[in-house]
Amino acid sequence: MSILKITIMVMLWAVALWRLPSAIRVPRQRSLWLAFTGLALATTLAMPPVSSFLDTWTGINNISVPAKHAVGIVACGAILDFVFSMARPQLVQRTRLPHLVLALAVMLLMGVLFAQVDQPTRVENFYEAYAGTPAATAYLLTFTAYLGLAMGLSTWLFLSYARHAGARSLRNGLRLLGTGTAVGVVYAAIRIAALLARLFSDGPLADEETIQHTADLVEYLAIGLIIIGNSLPAAGVLARTAADWRAGRRLRPLWSSLTEAVPDITLPTPHRHGIRVHLHRTVIEIRDASLSLMPYVSATVRDRADRAAEEAGLHGEEREAMAEALWLRAARAAKLRGTAPVADPARGHGSALEDVDFPAEVHRLLLISAAYHSPAATAFPTAPAPEPR
Repeated sequence: MSILKITIMVMLWAVALWRLPSAIRVPRQRSLWLAFTGLALATTLAMPPVSSFLDTWTGINNISVPAKHAVGIVACGAILDFVFSMARPQLVQRTRLPHLVLALAVMLLMGVLFAQVDQPTRVENFYEAYAGTPAATAYLLTFTAYLGLAMGLSTWLFLSYARHAGARSLRNGLRLLGTGTAVGVVYAAIRIAALLARLFSDGPLADEETIQHTADLVEYLAIGLIIIGNSLPAAGVLARTAADWRAGRRLRPLWSSLTEAVPDITLPTPHRHGIRVHLHRTVIEIRDASLSLMPYVSATVRDRADRAAEEAGLHGEEREAMAEALWLRAARAAKLRGTAPVADPARGHGSALEDVDFPAEVHRLLLISAAYHSPAATAFPTAPAPEPR
């Protein structure tokens, strides 16, 4: 029992447990959970202590072999169901019954073939012990052919859907899943070639141990790629959530300062709402506060803010952010002083993307927030200029 095999088994069970809550809540996630649970169970059944216990407990020599393969067929079918629901949702209902019929037919045929194998004793490695005999070879070829077919179809669906996926983490995850299932096809091809070579040879192949070792490594590589590919989209969501949390935290001082002057624009947000919702509310309320404060800053103050930003040596979006931060400070101070709205209010010229590109708007407001709390903004005069005598 190699460390690599144990590691793969632990990773599969970890993914299965991680996917369980979403499988309970979201029906379309259940096939993915079933796929990983099936892979984890099949890998567990292949462990010598587990297979030995099952064979001894049932009193049937090598019954752990068809048990492991049956669970593997269920896992393959679940992978197909999952990828069809993503890549070809319109075909899910039409393909589900044929998948089920094919899987049941394969398991039935395997059961019949397994019963034909003369197995007087339990063996540690069914493949090495019985490969080359007609019934056992037919049994193993049936399972391996189904595995190769399922992995090949999954590869095509994963890679074709990856071209249309929106988020980069999802695209990369689908590509890794497709690569993993493609490696699964390679594994099936190695097994089929070795089985046929053994069937038509006079005895064990000269490099049988090398073939077995290579096939095991290819199998572990396929499972590892599938695990990583499945985890990448979730990692992307986690990274976006962390970025949203950081952005919300950095925008909070600007939000607090502006809404202190116009508290009526804020609405209570339930704590159960997600981080993304809180960030949306923060951005919207900062923009609403800016619009509400705009009548309290004159075009003259706005021009003074533009000149101050230019004199600070800033360029591009940083200069625009500083200018807006300066007049926002002036408008806030005027509102808190109780100053009446001016007759010639400044006109806002926010980002052209603010209504259609949320990340761009967050980026713009982060620049404004940084400028708003900078020493240059703190030194900007917010009191009204004395009138000439």
